[in-house]
Amino acid sequence: MVKIDGRPVYVRGLRAWDAELEGKQVEVTGTLQTRAPTGSRGPDEMPRHGFGDETLVLDEAEWAVA
Repeated sequence: MVKIDGRPVYVRGLRAWDAELEGKQVEVTGTLQTRAPTGSRGPDEMPRHGFGDETLVLDEAEWAVA
């Protein structure tokens, strides 16, 4: 993920940054999409997994060190 103004933006298909990019400022381009909440709740109404809020996702992303 990357952060924009402190808000996480997930990069579709990216499991982890290459070691040389971790913690560095990057420039990322792609198609920004808003995804609906994906979370589910257990019988006790406690969250089990997924996202409880809308999330931002970059599709078809490309990146380079800024």
